[in-house]
Amino acid sequence: MLPDFHSLPSVVRRACRRLQGVPPIPVVHHRSYRQWISGVPMDALRAERILGFLLDEGWVGPRTIHVPRPAALENLQRVHDMAYLRSLDDPEVVARVMGVPLGSEEARAALALQRLAVGGTVQASRLAIRRGGPAIHLGGGFHHAAPDRGSAFCLLNDVAVAIARLRARGYGEPILVVDLDLHDGNGTRAAFARDPSVHTYSIHNEHWDEVDAAASTSLALGSGIQDGAYLDALRGSLPGVVAQHRPRLVFYLAGTDPAADDAFGDARLSGDALLERDRFVVEEVRRFSSRIPLVVLLAGGYGPSAWRYSARFLAWLYSGREVEMPDDVSLARRRVRSLEETTPERPREEGSSGEGGGGWLEWGLTPEDVAAVAPGAGVSTRLLDRFGVREVEEGLERFGVLQQLRGRGYPDPVVELNPSSGLGPTLRVWDGAGRANVLVELRVRIDDQLVVGGRLLFIEWLLLQDPRRRFPEGQVPLPGQEHPGLGVLADVIAWLITLCAELGLDGMGFRSSHFHIAALARRHLSFVREGDRERFQRIRKATAGLPLGEVASAVEAGRVVDPETKEPLRWVDVPMVVPVGDGPLSRV
Repeated sequence: MLPDFHSLPSVVRRACRRLQGVPPIPVVHHRSYRQWISGVPMDALRAERILGFLLDEGWVGPRTIHVPRPAALENLQRVHDMAYLRSLDDPEVVARVMGVPLGSEEARAALALQRLAVGGTVQASRLAIRRGGPAIHLGGGFHHAAPDRGSAFCLLNDVAVAIARLRARGYGEPILVVDLDLHDGNGTRAAFARDPSVHTYSIHNEHWDEVDAAASTSLALGSGIQDGAYLDALRGSLPGVVAQHRPRLVFYLAGTDPAADDAFGDARLSGDALLERDRFVVEEVRRFSSRIPLVVLLAGGYGPSAWRYSARFLAWLYSGREVEMPDDVSLARRRVRSLEETTPERPREEGSSGEGGGGWLEWGLTPEDVAAVAPGAGVSTRLLDRFGVREVEEGLERFGVLQQLRGRGYPDPVVELNPSSGLGPTLRVWDGAGRANVLVELRVRIDDQLVVGGRLLFIEWLLLQDPRRRFPEGQVPLPGQEHPGLGVLADVIAWLITLCAELGLDGMGFRSSHFHIAALARRHLSFVREGDRERFQRIRKATAGLPLGEVASAVEAGRVVDPETKEPLRWVDVPMVVPVGDGPLSRV
């Protein structure tokens, strides 16, 4: 007599799945997703319950689980206004978006958690494109966050950031966002309102904002919607959108809050209708292309049953058939935690980007990230957990930075250190006691990923601006430049290099997301990769004699063409470093 399949150990069931030809769909998850935010009506164990079920059933294993890193600030800036990102340092702003009272530590934890989840969607998009098929993120779907504001639990728009990052890397294919959360995907629609290459499709109970956009389908079905009317609306509209837009990448926000028993929703969909909805979306996308990258996100779902609908859908996605759901997954959840505790960390994949990983526990949070995510963790008010505001001020004075600010008409610059938030520790120099204008803004962290074997001081954000000065007549501002610079870049870098030496680091580095940044930094830093240096030289040669502002704008617009390949010479997230001492960076 053969044993019951479900009585077999999960490792045996995984082997059986492989023999059956079940595709190893990657899953992105982080243990921090089970963090509770008091007052927010989400099941913090939703992702863990789903993962436990998939693990216990043999659909996934350690090699198909990928752990994300927090999204880089430069990628958040591709979507969100810097003024809005700065405002998230204020716990009251975060509390308003989350809709519940939050203390400063809870606000930092909420922001850090969403930044981590944005990195998860970025990672899932990379995996989906790499394999030409589905990738699952057990989180994400923060579709109410617009470029200049957040709302309804959504601080950062993960889908918009993932798309903007792909665009910056030259991915120009049409993209479709299918948003079937109960609530309007207004933030994502706003982010791409002028971009016809991204079609935002949303079925929801009511519109939240203007629905006009270059490529958008927004259907408001009202409250109390039931199975038949909902599925009719989906079947009557999605095929035409897919046929017309012809996407090469699809993000699917498979929210379960339209369920009749959802604790936060007003729809009346049955579990069978939700599964039929999910199947229809996947099959319609596959009907257009069998190898289309598909990023599946959890989105909304509230109450103890929300995880079941998602798990049932994902089991069908793996197997192509309906799977009976268990009554309890407590034991399966314990297996998830046991796997987290017993699986050793693996070294980072060489050549992988700074926001993704190749397997279970491959990526961990930095100490700063852990401090921001862990409930009740202490928050340092010192730069890099070592330098107080007086030491920072003395360093800026010693290297002539503050003296030059006084010479530019700011007699009383004020140095301020803000405690680490979900976006990282921040140093600001203001124009005076009134703090009307920021002159210098800096975010840094310790990095051990940019250069193999090296630890360096990584600059996440550096702003040097003179808000009182005007651009000379005829001078073209650099991309993203609001005011002229201060002329103190070399002095700031010299000061940071001394911090590297004091901390025993191998050097300093950053990623130049724009050509003009690399051109300005080239006097002080070197390229990590030879190919980037060669591309820099080709751009300089092709634009010889032109002002830097014009060159930067031409590169951004794709108008600088390689004479040999006839392809645009693009510039995206190029790593640059300056070594300190004889460590690994000295060979760069």
